[in-house]
Amino acid sequence: MNALKEGEFLDDNGWISFRNMGKRQNENETLAFLALAFLGQVAETITRAATQHDETLKPQAVACPSPTATYQHSKLGYRFFPDWTAVFNVLSSSIHVDAKPSTVSASRKTPVKALDIASIAEFKLEDTTEKIINNEEKMVGAAKQLLENDPCRERVLGFTMEKKRTRFWDFSRCAITVSEPFDLNEKPELLVDFLLFVIFAKKHEIGFDPTMPNISVGGEDCSCYEIGNSFFLTVGSPLSEAAYDMVGRATRVWVVVGLFPDRNGDIDVGGRRFRRGVTRRVLKDVWLYDKAHCEREIQSSILEKLDVKQETKLEEYFLTFIMEEVIIYEGEPKRTLKKPSRTEVQPTMMSRTHMLRKHVRSVVNEECLDLFRIAGFIHRDLSGGNTLFFEGRGIISDLEYAKRYNEVSSHDPKTSTPDFMAAEYQANFFFFLPSRTDATAELFKLQDEWFAPHFVHDVESVYWQYLWFLHNRIPKTPEPSQSALEKVKRQAGRYFGHSIDGNQDRFEVIRNETSDIKLLGVLESIYCPLILQPLDLSITLREEYRRVVRALPMKKSDDSWRLGDVFNGDIYEKFLGKLQAVLDAYPVITVDAASRGTGKVVPLNGSNDLQTLPHIQNLDRSHPKRIKN
Repeated sequence: MNALKEGEFLDDNGWISFRNMGKRQNENETLAFLALAFLGQVAETITRAATQHDETLKPQAVACPSPTATYQHSKLGYRFFPDWTAVFNVLSSSIHVDAKPSTVSASRKTPVKALDIASIAEFKLEDTTEKIINNEEKMVGAAKQLLENDPCRERVLGFTMEKKRTRFWDFSRCAITVSEPFDLNEKPELLVDFLLFVIFAKKHEIGFDPTMPNISVGGEDCSCYEIGNSFFLTVGSPLSEAAYDMVGRATRVWVVVGLFPDRNGDIDVGGRRFRRGVTRRVLKDVWLYDKAHCEREIQSSILEKLDVKQETKLEEYFLTFIMEEVIIYEGEPKRTLKKPSRTEVQPTMMSRTHMLRKHVRSVVNEECLDLFRIAGFIHRDLSGGNTLFFEGRGIISDLEYAKRYNEVSSHDPKTSTPDFMAAEYQANFFFFLPSRTDATAELFKLQDEWFAPHFVHDVESVYWQYLWFLHNRIPKTPEPSQSALEKVKRQAGRYFGHSIDGNQDRFEVIRNETSDIKLLGVLESIYCPLILQPLDLSITLREEYRRVVRALPMKKSDDSWRLGDVFNGDIYEKFLGKLQAVLDAYPVITVDAASRGTGKVVPLNGSNDLQTLPHIQNLDRSHPKRIKN
């Protein structure tokens, strides 16, 4: 603080430059950066004073205004231009900060990698509601892009400033936290503390995963994942990616090859040399709820409930794990931070409840629902990305949310991919309860507490996968008319791309007795009758839902409401028969054969998410990353 006062940045009344800002409020926004260019000098003064006080301190980042700087991003898409950034100088040694920047042109202009940004900030000259909201939108947008684009990034720190009104921000996979607004002139030490941290903190301290360094291989940015004492190098783009939401699982699935220590190897990871292996594996990196069991553990729990014959059969439909672990760093499992004990607004929905998360990685070899029921488990997330096809066999993955049916309750948070969730699960009530009678009148008073997911909801997820495919993977031969495609796009918009709570259109697919006829009316101009036969499985679902709730839920010993022992294998056989008839009529086409076909998918939504499938075009109307596969 003394160094800042000696440099005439600060006096007993606060920041000198901020007082001058008030005189220029009516000038254009560019002048805000002229007034705030002093932050480059402040950061440099703090750096110099700190290193003089303690020679062991080594600055890790350069902080200065950057309103016109460009950033090199690893992905195509929207580009943000933060007013201020701190950038790691370890990897960005070409960055130069003028000792006394006095104009915008004196701030950062040299392009830097977005991967190296340590912190961000947004400024405004005025503290009007409009300016505050604009800063918030820019801050959230920039943080979202940084978290989405960089697998190594676990959190983003920043601050917003409107005149003297200042707030600090912390974005992580567990929560978005923001400080109460404060007057920076009254509490200048808070900004000094923040700058000290972002300038001197090491990468793992400021929010980068130390067990997953970004490295350059052949001039391209790649990721290296560490699990235990093993290292894996990513190959190409992620097979599946769901890191677009800041708070969430941030699932990424990659094809990887092993890395093996070799002093003559061509891969450098933190100064150590490795050679790459040949065998390809699949690696999944995910942030699970802290109390959730890992998939390998759940897989074992399911199998031990079956007899030897059933276990052998179900194992064919499970992933083969090489390793799986909660990521450990410096002897401790990696978890998100707890939220502050004081909160202004309590969550109103169970699906929005704040919960700690742990960082889990697994590696498997591979790039059955009725047995789940027999074992007493429900999956709760049968999405397109969790039902796989490998070497002629189907595989069920992502067991993190699988749970014994006798342990589920209405208090559990919703867990699933919205496009494939059962409609009742989204609505949080049973659609087909029997009529109330005098004998059940008292029981019906408690029906708001009754709902809990069950086995048939997993089966319904298979139906939604089939509908999703029919609406988003359109045959190119014979070529459908433009009007037919437009109808399918409109119908897809009614059913897919919505929130975890669903909508009335999705509910009506299951509730409405003629929903299959409505679906058929739009899809029959594109598909042959055989492919559309499974549409009437909605009738099968309605019949089964009516049957299982006939006896009404009962309150169990754990104080939760669940249906009794009413489930059997009939609906599985009906689904299998319908879907098998379609499969038997169409040959399996390998990826290699597909790549020699007519070429890539034709994306009608401008997406870059192309697939190499023959005679199929992509008609995904929703945001391409809202879907897990």
